[in-house]
This record gives sequence, C-alpha cells and structure tokens, in this order.
Amino acid sequence: MSWRLARSLEQLRKEVNAAAPRRSKRSDGSIGDAAHSRTASDHNPNAARVVCAIDLTHDPDAGADMNALAEQLRTGGHPALKYLIWNRRIWSRTRAAEGWRSYGGSNPHSSHMHVSVGVGSDGRSTGPYDNTTSWGVSSTTTEGNDPLIGLKKGDSGEAVKALQELIKFAGQSKHLGEAGVDGKYGNGTAEGLRLARKSVGSSAKSGYGDVVTGHAYAQLIAAVARKEAS
Repeated sequence: MSWRLARSLEQLRKEVNAAAPRRSKRSDGSIGDAAHSRTASDHNPNAARVVCAIDLTHDPDAGADMNALAEQLRTGGHPALKYLIWNRRIWSRTRAAEGWRSYGGSNPHSSHMHVSVGVGSDGRSTGPYDNTTSWGVSSTTTEGNDPLIGLKKGDSGEAVKALQELIKFAGQSKHLGEAGVDGKYGNGTAEGLRLARKSVGSSAKSGYGDVVTGHAYAQLIAAVARKEAS
C-alpha cells in the first residue's frame, strides 16, 4: 500500500540537506523494514498511511552534527516534535521536564538520530505531524529570523556583540582578547566560534568560525548549554 512521510519531517529533512548539502545519508531512513513492522514504531504508517519518523545520519565533518542538532530540536519548540533518540539517550515532549533520559533499546542510535512527530502511541500518531513550520536548521530558512545568522568576518555592530557574548558564555572568551565584546568580527571572534563548535563535536576545520551559518549557530547554542550544564 502507498504511504507518505509526515510533512513536518519533509521540512526538517529539507533544512538539514540545505545546511549540510554534502552530508552522508548512509543511515537515513523513513518507512521501517520488516523488523519494524512487527513492533509499535513511528516508522510504520499510521491509520492515514503517514510515516511519522525519520532517521538522520550523524556526519559532523559535513556539517550534520547530531549532537548539536538534537539539542537545537529539543529546545526549539517545534509544534510537531514528539520525541528524539540519539546516542543512547531519549527526550520526549510528554516528559520534557526530565530532560534527556537513558535509552536502552537494542539500537543505540549512535550513527543516526531518530525524530518522531505527532501525538499518541508509536505507529498511531495523530495531531500536528503535518505542521510545516521551519525547524530553524538551514540558514536559507532561518536567515532574517535571527540577526546572528549570516554574520561573517569583517562585520561589525550590535549583532556581532551578541555573537561575542555567546562565545563568552560558551567558555571561549580568551579568544576575544583585551578588546572583549567590541562588536568587531575579527580573527579572535572567528576562532572563538570555531572552538565553540569543536566543543560539541564539529571537526572545526580552518574557516569554520568565519561565518555564522544556521548550523554554526545551532552548535554555538549547544556549546553554551553544555558549558552552563557543567
């Protein structure tokens, strides 16, 4: 029988592909295999023949860092999100106050992140799974919503000061030098951003701090969250 992917997940996959066009898709998935069909899973079509889960491959060197993306989705408040599974942890909207919890399923989800949408039991999701609100992942969809996205080396102004404050909160203030938060996006700011990204799993190659893409911004926010948690 025919099936389709939930439109909210089509939107998410589009944004991830835009943010990391060279990412590997080796562990991507949508509709489940025979093993999934024997269990309650959002990879199985619901009563409306809609699949309400996808898997996204972890490929940090190509910009698809699931450590950062998982944290961005968890805190982003997208109305369709039901739960996430990533690297032996699970977060669910219904138990959001508990934060990330240990996940003991047979698949540790360390090569890909699972994203489920909708409301209700697995395989029977209802609710807002077709909500196409932006997930805030791709710079092509987030530009204009946050003044930091699109900043680049050589820029100056209040938005750069905000970026520098986040770099400080991420534990990289020493790279800003004596000038500190001066609103000038120079080498120190670029290096601070690069190392903040590295702290949450990015390969942090040369030039990774020279522009604030949507993915770089997500990693910076994740770095701030990690620093505050520690």
